Amino acid sequence: MSARLDCPLCGAVVADGVPDITPGMCPGCGARYEGGEGAAGDAVRAALTVLGAGGLDPAQVTDAVFRLSPEESADRGVAITSDAREGFYCWWLFVRQSDGGDPVGAVRALIMPAAG
Repeated sequence: MSARLDCPLCGAVVADGVPDITPGMCPGCGARYEGGEGAAGDAVRAALTVLGAGGLDPAQVTDAVFRLSPEESADRGVAITSDAREGFYCWWLFVRQSDGGDPVGAVRALIMPAAG
């Protein structure tokens, strides 16, 4: 069984024809992708842990990301998508680094009000 994963932020093919997709970086836009779980919320929880943001509420993050249109996701640098494979598929969280180099800055910006 082979899988395909496309970056929801830029459309680049991240993996194609592989039996197991492993977390990594998008070759098109450099977004980091983590997760690989059977449910979107579980993928977000796993991704946040790996990214060092395990203190953020995965349900709140999942909800916020799913509320974004594809255009907003591309602008904000955060998206959730599933891979394509026969039968069972896995979910992935894509996160582009913020200008400060923080891989979860874009995620935090979705759920925390701007200081101001």
